[in-house]
Amino acid sequence: MSTSGSNKPCVSVLGLGAMGGVLARTLLQAGYGVTVWNRSPERATALLQEGASLAREASEAINASNLIIICMIDKAASQNVLSNLDPMLDMSGKTIVNMSTGTVDDVQRIARRVSQHNGLYVDAGIMCYPKDIGGQHTTILYSGNSDAYHAHESTLKVLAGNPKFLGADPTACTPTYLALYAFYFGAFAAWLEGAVLASCAGVSVQDFKALSPIMSDMLVDGINTAADRIAASDFGGEQASVDVHVAGQEVVLDALQRANAPHASTDAYLSYCRLAQTAGMGELDIASLFKAMHP
Repeated sequence: MSTSGSNKPCVSVLGLGAMGGVLARTLLQAGYGVTVWNRSPERATALLQEGASLAREASEAINASNLIIICMIDKAASQNVLSNLDPMLDMSGKTIVNMSTGTVDDVQRIARRVSQHNGLYVDAGIMCYPKDIGGQHTTILYSGNSDAYHAHESTLKVLAGNPKFLGADPTACTPTYLALYAFYFGAFAAWLEGAVLASCAGVSVQDFKALSPIMSDMLVDGINTAADRIAASDFGGEQASVDVHVAGQEVVLDALQRANAPHASTDAYLSYCRLAQTAGMGELDIASLFKAMHP
C-alpha cells in the first residue's frame, strides 16, 4: 500500500511516544493514510479512533508504506527493532527516516542495516517540542539519501514547514542536531539562573520574561559578531576583552552566591574565560574563547 484514499502517500510511524504520537496525528489530520506500530500497542488506541491503522509487527508497518518514520526514545531502540526484522525483508523503494536521538555510530549502523534490506536511509533531528510539530516555522534537520529526501519532502514539510537538508552524508545531521541543542539548553540554563536570581530580588518570572528580549536580542547580535570574528580571525578586544568579561561575571557570580542560588552556568562561562586567559588571550575579544575551547 503506497497511497491513501485521498491520493496522498501512506506513511508508517514506528514509535508512539510523546513525539511519535504527534507526528502520526499531524499526518492523519493532513489527510494521509497512517499505519502505526509501537512496542506497547495500547499507545495507539486514540490514533486508531482517529483513523490510523495498527500494525501488529514492525515489519507489517514497514510493508504498509513507502515512507517509514521512526521516532523512538533513542537510535539504539530503533536499531534494535530493525535488527530483529526478518533478514529477507525487502525494503526496495522504501525510505526510512529516523527521527530518534542518538550518536553518529548509531547512524552508521542503522544506515548499513537499512541498506542490507535494500532500503534508503535519511537521518533526522527534530528541533522542537511536540506542541510545535506541524508549524510553518518549525525545523527538522535531515541528511542522507538525497533522492529519497526530495521524493518525500512535501510530506515531511507537513511535520515541519522549515526543513533543512544538510546533504547526502547520513552522519551530517546528528552532530549538527546535538550541537544546536547544546547551545539551546546551555542558553536556557543561563536564563533559569537569571530568573532565579531576579526572583530572589523580588522580580517576578513574568516581569523577567518581559525583560528577557533585551538580552536575547543582544545574544543574537553577539553570535553574529562572534561568528564573523572567528571566520576572519579578528579578535581585537576593542569592544570588551576577556579580562573585562571575567571582571563583570565575577560580580554576577557573587550575587548568585549571596542569594544562595545555583550558578553552574555562570561557573562554566567563567571557566571558559579563564581558559582563554591561561592561553594568553585575556586582552582579546570574547570570541577568542572559541580558539581557547577548541580541541
